[in-house]
Amino acid sequence: MFKNWCIYILALAGTFTFFLFYQMWMAWYCLVLLLCIPPLSLIMCLLSIRKRKVHLIAPRNVKIGDEASVELAIPECLANMISFLRIDYSFTEKMTGERIRRKMYIHGNTHVSIPVNADHCGAFAVEVTRIKIYDLFGLFWTRQKPHSSCEVIVHPVPQIPEAMPDLNGFKARTLKKSTSPYSEIYDVREYVLGDLIKNIHWKASAKRDDLLVKEPQEECFGHARVFLELEKDREIFDRKMGELVFTSEYFLKKDIPHKIRVLPPRKREISFDIQSPRDLEKAVIRILNMKIPKEASDEN
Repeated sequence: MFKNWCIYILALAGTFTFFLFYQMWMAWYCLVLLLCIPPLSLIMCLLSIRKRKVHLIAPRNVKIGDEASVELAIPECLANMISFLRIDYSFTEKMTGERIRRKMYIHGNTHVSIPVNADHCGAFAVEVTRIKIYDLFGLFWTRQKPHSSCEVIVHPVPQIPEAMPDLNGFKARTLKKSTSPYSEIYDVREYVLGDLIKNIHWKASAKRDDLLVKEPQEECFGHARVFLELEKDREIFDRKMGELVFTSEYFLKKDIPHKIRVLPPRKREISFDIQSPRDLEKAVIRILNMKIPKEASDEN
């Protein structure tokens, strides 16, 4: 901006000198035009404060190796043509705490793509840290408080582990209501209007002198565990996360609720109960938001 003011002052001085020696309509026109530029620039700057808003749109379903980018969207308006923006933004990787700061200048464009490094799985916080609005001539500027941030999750790619999970030996810990009426395991409860007559337990009803019905039950397996140790080496961590996702999805396909146990070095383990794909998705996001402990960084 200092450079623009220097150019403007030199141009004004030259125009004023031209006016002193050549006091004709052309000299008057050039002098008045130059004198109108600063107030016009100020008006442009003030009009653009309310109109120019910045929004970050995070990509969805990003996996390792995908080409992904965060969309920086600016609503279309006349202010886009009479001003330009300087936007400072940052990328912060949640697991390592590494932060990268960058800046860009935008004029006229309403959508800008910010590339995301998807070489490794992890969670990235993208935040607009500062916005400066300049008039078209670059003589005045004002700041706008940023209100835009988003999180990008780079998911691991499922990988088959070296040893496939063995389902033999799992024992039932609890029972749950069965979707099949032909289960060999059942519970007894009081009759409710709408229950089938064939499900009435006549012996138990005679003893209780009240109608009781059979409710089919099935075994609920709950002894499965999936372990994960946090690693500073990203290649190893990517592979372990891929094996964890594959194993957990394998258990879910077999209708086996299980736990994911994360083992941070020298810290208490963190456990996640997995009973549905939604639980697995939440657990993966939580794990990718964990910070790798300094002890792990020092040991590696």
